[in-house]
Amino acid sequence: MASLQIPCTTPTSQSRSSPHPLFAKPSHFLTHAKRRSNRLRVSATAGQNQSNSSQNVETAQGRVDRRNVLLGLGGGLYGAANLISTPGASANPVQAPEFDKCGTATNLNTGEKLDVNCCPPITTRILDYRLPPVFQMKVRPSAHRVSPEYIAKYNAAIDLMKRLPADDPRNFMQQANIHCAYCNGAYDQPGQGSLDLQVHNSWLFFPFHRWYLYFYERILGN
Repeated sequence: MASLQIPCTTPTSQSRSSPHPLFAKPSHFLTHAKRRSNRLRVSATAGQNQSNSSQNVETAQGRVDRRNVLLGLGGGLYGAANLISTPGASANPVQAPEFDKCGTATNLNTGEKLDVNCCPPITTRILDYRLPPVFQMKVRPSAHRVSPEYIAKYNAAIDLMKRLPADDPRNFMQQANIHCAYCNGAYDQPGQGSLDLQVHNSWLFFPFHRWYLYFYERILGN
């Protein structure tokens, strides 16, 4: 059995009336706050005859699944606070879509169906992407600080991207279709009926768009 002791500190303090409570001094909060220490005990046991409770986290408020512990820790202090205060909360992982079941996308603002087919072509040959070697780190400067020459170069790259063949996955419209398919409900979540796979309404928002911008920048760089 392997266990992990995680100390959690919850500050409690008496509130005082103030005309500007949002601008309270941090030192006042840290100096006068009384701290109550709780400890989370994470247990992991190997063996077929072990009960499921050995894979849970024991807290003063109840038991929380280890997966939810990771979700709480990944969310920082706010996630950890919610983890302790709501032990019954849980989160099912978002499954990958079934690529042959892509439907009509929806306008998220109006709820109306889009007249654009943003479903990618179906293929059974899927390659694992490998990061290319990086010899020089490139940094995109702030838009309000770039020179007119830089803006002209950027616009030229966008124009070349739009001029690529329509069936080229690097084409500007093809890249827009990728965002449309995953962010406008063209896919359903497997095993969840007609529930849309909506990246904007899940924890996938940041990692999805980071990868999306990564490929976008690589296309412009070429």
